[in-house]
Amino acid sequence: MRNHLRLTLLSTFLLLCSTVVTAQDRTLLISESGSPYTEQAWFSYGWGAPIDEDDIANNWNLGKRIISAAYTREGWLLVMAKNTEYIHQAFSLTQEWPEEWIAEKTQSNYVITTISKSEKNWFMVMSQGSDISSQRVWRNDWSELAPWIRENKASGYYITDLVFDGEAWTVVMSRTNKYTTQGYFWSKSVPEMMDRVKSEVFAKGFNLHQVVYGHGHYVVVYGNYSRGNDRFQNLQVDPEDAKAYIRQQWNRSNSISYVGGGGL
Repeated sequence: MRNHLRLTLLSTFLLLCSTVVTAQDRTLLISESGSPYTEQAWFSYGWGAPIDEDDIANNWNLGKRIISAAYTREGWLLVMAKNTEYIHQAFSLTQEWPEEWIAEKTQSNYVITTISKSEKNWFMVMSQGSDISSQRVWRNDWSELAPWIRENKASGYYITDLVFDGEAWTVVMSRTNKYTTQGYFWSKSVPEMMDRVKSEVFAKGFNLHQVVYGHGHYVVVYGNYSRGNDRFQNLQVDPEDAKAYIRQQWNRSNSISYVGGGGL
């Protein structure tokens, strides 16, 4: 029997969601071997340029689905692939938080699978076919979010998306079988972050889930997958040429599993 998705949108989110202008000045890429993704496609539109909706539609027709997207120092970056769990997808690109659209899609058993924010727009992807049974979303200062994350983690929720919009953090937590363990830490610099990734993530047999930059800090979310923990991962921060880096990873039979951004 199909589970009916329960999505909790806390009212505080709407009270805080004013238009935010921020400098997006990071490009964060996680590549990995042992990924289930195949036949990837990647799109970069340049600083200030809009997303080409035809790129998404054409690749949907080829059986590819959006697995990650972010607004970065190179503008919008989108990664699509085959062999995802998603059957159908829909996206919203709006200046305001798309509350009504989310509610409508939730009624049709879609879940939030990608969320990002540019200087002007929220980009939201919702998908069918995931094992996610319920989600909770909140936008707030991290001092308020930290105890909320702990509370939801104790109830069986995991962080499945995270974004900083220039003023506050938005966290999506989901009940999913994708992960078995999860934690996170903060770093103030790339060298510090890389050292901690090596010693606290890779050296202990964990995998990177997400890396997001905001307000002078990097937030690294990591843990174990329920399947495929023997992945070999690379984290690249601000590649001089993101397109060349991605091509290099593909030539090494690595997939791009995550793209992140963030601002001051």
